[in-house]
Amino acid sequence: MRRPLTSTELDTIREQIHGEAAGPHELVDAVVTAVFDALLTGQGRTYRDHHDDPLFDRNRYAIPVSQWTAIVTTVTDRAYTWGAATSTGMNLAALLPASYDDPAVPTPPLKPTDDNPHLRRLDISRDATATIASCQQHLIELADAYGTDSDHYRDAAASWSLQLTALISAPPGAHRVLHPDGPLSLYVSTNDADHYGIVFEPIARHCTVAGCHAVTAEDGQWQPSSPDAAVIDHEHQPSHPADGPQPGRWITRP
Repeated sequence: MRRPLTSTELDTIREQIHGEAAGPHELVDAVVTAVFDALLTGQGRTYRDHHDDPLFDRNRYAIPVSQWTAIVTTVTDRAYTWGAATSTGMNLAALLPASYDDPAVPTPPLKPTDDNPHLRRLDISRDATATIASCQQHLIELADAYGTDSDHYRDAAASWSLQLTALISAPPGAHRVLHPDGPLSLYVSTNDADHYGIVFEPIARHCTVAGCHAVTAEDGQWQPSSPDAAVIDHEHQPSHPADGPQPGRWITRP
């Protein structure tokens, strides 16, 4: 028996591909069952009737190569979520019916009906990986210098986590590429022209004495935080030492 699968049968197969399979083995079993159930419908049997039959000849059944390829390709892409694309594709190909060439049968669309793919695309340039490692190292240095319960560490760690969450929660179909943009900053280019930066914004050293609003300038000298800010004439107590890791937070900039 060889024939094209109907649109209804393909819809059922698509539902199995993008369903709640627990792993690649369950995915392959669900898809193979759906394909053979479709081909066996006219014979009043199901795939379960032949599942454990060593004499069952899969090659007696065939579907157009366009449909066969689409099923294998989509299942393989789905299996990437378990890191088992190659083995899943090989196992599926061995269990599916044969294929035959029929130019009149188009390649069926087997993507999820809600257009929400199982994989999200995020590319990281080689130099950007070094920047990400530097950001992680900076958090470690903040923890070592000020403690994990300090505002310096917790504010920085929370802002970094927020930026990473935003990256991996990109809308379906969005393609993002990370590039380095300074020692602790990244530039994100996208396929929808929504480019932006993940920038480390340092916190200026300020005096912690009540009523004193002094901050340090780039040259390290103390100065008022604003033209009319009050500065007490005393030995200033810095919010963090000049020779320690720089507190700050990661923000998004257009």
